[in-house]
Amino acid sequence: MVNRQGPEFVGRKQELALLTAALEAALSQQGQMVMLAGEPGIGKTCTAQELARLAEEAGAHVVWGWCYEGEGAPPYWPWVDSLRTYIQRTEQALLRKQLG
Repeated sequence: MVNRQGPEFVGRKQELALLTAALEAALSQQGQMVMLAGEPGIGKTCTAQELARLAEEAGAHVVWGWCYEGEGAPPYWPWVDSLRTYIQRTEQALLRKQLG
């Protein structure tokens, strides 16, 4: 179980509970994909930051990808951005091992 420490997270308790359950599944080798979507200003980033904090506390490696809302964004930009960050921060020998 992921433990909660630090300042109180206000709002989005139900959403965070669902995300925490997905995190716990991922930590037990039963990963899945989740998406936070919605109108601007409803707390998606704050919720994601809280989940990332909990994930890091549990020993997970967290990377971020961002969607560009304007025109002209490359295809799959959030994935490309996240993978680029991970590749740049990972030792080559470990990366080779992970990629097989």
